[in-house]
Amino acid sequence: MPEPSLHAGAAVDRLRWAVRTRAFLTSTWRGRVLLVVLALWLLEKIGVPLPGLLAGLDHLLILVYAAWGVYRLLRGRWRLLWRIRTKLILSYLFIGLVPVVLLGIFFFIAGVLFVSLVASHLVTSELDSLGQALETVAHTGTTGLPAGDAAAAATLQERLLPAQALHPKIGYALLRNGRTVAAAGTVPRQLPSWFKGPGFAGLVGQAEVVESVRAVWAQGDSALILDVPVDAQLFADFERRTGILPVSVGGRVRKKAESRGVSFEIESGDRKPSMRALNPGRAEDQRFRLTFVATPECADWVTGETAPTSVIFQFNPYDLMRRLSPGVVNMAEALVIALTVVGGVFLVMYVVALILGLLLARSITRSVHSLSLGTQRLREGDFLHPIQVRSRDQLGELAESFNLMARGIQDLLRQQAEKERLEEELRIARQIQMSLLPAQGAVTLPGLDVAALCLPAAEVGGDYYDLLPLSPTRLGVLVADVSGKGTSAALYMAELKGLVLSLSRIYGSPAKLLCEANRILSANMDSRSFITMTYAVVDTAKMTLCHARAGHNPIIHLDRASGRTRILAPSGLGLGIDRGSRFEEILEETEVPLRTGDLFLLFTDGLSEAMNGQAELFGEGRLRRIIEGSQALSSDEIRDRILEEVRLFVGDAAPHDDMTMVILKVA
Repeated sequence: MPEPSLHAGAAVDRLRWAVRTRAFLTSTWRGRVLLVVLALWLLEKIGVPLPGLLAGLDHLLILVYAAWGVYRLLRGRWRLLWRIRTKLILSYLFIGLVPVVLLGIFFFIAGVLFVSLVASHLVTSELDSLGQALETVAHTGTTGLPAGDAAAAATLQERLLPAQALHPKIGYALLRNGRTVAAAGTVPRQLPSWFKGPGFAGLVGQAEVVESVRAVWAQGDSALILDVPVDAQLFADFERRTGILPVSVGGRVRKKAESRGVSFEIESGDRKPSMRALNPGRAEDQRFRLTFVATPECADWVTGETAPTSVIFQFNPYDLMRRLSPGVVNMAEALVIALTVVGGVFLVMYVVALILGLLLARSITRSVHSLSLGTQRLREGDFLHPIQVRSRDQLGELAESFNLMARGIQDLLRQQAEKERLEEELRIARQIQMSLLPAQGAVTLPGLDVAALCLPAAEVGGDYYDLLPLSPTRLGVLVADVSGKGTSAALYMAELKGLVLSLSRIYGSPAKLLCEANRILSANMDSRSFITMTYAVVDTAKMTLCHARAGHNPIIHLDRASGRTRILAPSGLGLGIDRGSRFEEILEETEVPLRTGDLFLLFTDGLSEAMNGQAELFGEGRLRRIIEGSQALSSDEIRDRILEEVRLFVGDAAPHDDMTMVILKVA
């Protein structure tokens, strides 16, 4: 039988999707509303005017349906990632494409930052060069001036002509002995107190407002102050040479210490126009430009304090590299061409690798599809259908493993059915065993408060207790433990119950009942098994408890008068161990008087030998302390407290033996 191809499976999926979509749009109210919303949206797009309220409601419903679609998509209702091929392609794209994109973004950002830092350095260097040039002019202007003020002013005018040609707005002030000899512009007419000479050059301003590039030179009794305002004309030649367009200047750059380093913050006060626009119209040029900031030092002319200020500028990286290229070779264009060629080669290589990856994914998914069809047959119960995968790789070995698994599943199913049958039989056996025990509260005796419990460690167990009404004032109480656990112990327990029911009507003495039970059981019991048992007869008329013990755990007796417990352990041998007279010779019967408030605990070793994770036993000592501390409680409350203490002690450790106890409290 030919296998369905991948194309056939995809066609079936597309057909199912189309049928579901059509049913949704035509048969549900949500689909009809979506059709109306889309129709209104198309009418709006082709120019049909819609009322404002209707258009707003339409847009809102589009957003609601879009959110609902994303939610359904995320829930996997469309099974976009069900096919292995889709997952492989997506993983290939994540592994191959995402790192390339991230690296590209990283290098792009690094390149932009590098070019921006170069541009920032050029702006700062230009301001430093302007300051140094002005300082040189001031030095030259004050050297060898005539002694007369008029002659000195005339000589200075001639010497400043070249500087005025470069900076028409240059201002100056020539000072001698504190007097102003010659001045032009708004240059200060005196030197600040912080100036110690002989020279100064740099940006100056007041109250975070950058005013000008200023240079000072003092020589002898003369001092010359030169001042060029910071405006668009100052940077005209710089823009022509580099293409960098300063936009604004001013503000204060604050250095903030942080726990993980140092950060800088540019501040411009809202109350004072501390940042001045240099080219407000040209800053809105639509050509592509990057905006960055330079932080040259600016001195406060009044106080002499220096602090970084900000010069915000715009530039085109390509234009900057072209202008900075040495000689006639356009390195920017050559670099762009080289990067384009390398990028094209990389793109071709990536496309080839992508095609090879898709072909490899197709070969893998074809085998996976065959495995999927085979497992589908297995799920439907067809264990005779072999999986046909011809590839000699891990997928081929996997297909062979599936075929071997299919041949072995029949045996596993048969074993599972057998196991379930046995578990069901054990469950029924447990129900039958628990029904053999007396129901809680079914057996009572006036003047005696009785509570009992039996918890098998497995489905069925070998512990057994019983309450046998002998007369209106007499009650037989027994607790027994068959060696071992499981089904064999449960069968011996059932046999013991029938035997004790019969013997309790014949023998009133506990010792005689145990002797007769040992004679009967030892003749039929397996030599590797035995039963320990305690049998007591409570007589509320005589206020006595007569008991005998066939190798079982002792009885814990709480004396109400003293408030202390004691151990009642008459000698005795387990049932089925001795088939002769030794059992009768060893067995001892004792009688204990009953007083109001006295308490008797009959239990099996599963209670005292309960073990925790550290292999520690619960012990009879803990049982005695619990009883001594629970004198005011009823028998049921004492039983529950003992069980809770044992469970807290054991913790998560699995029970290793059945737990049974009977509590008798004299009312």
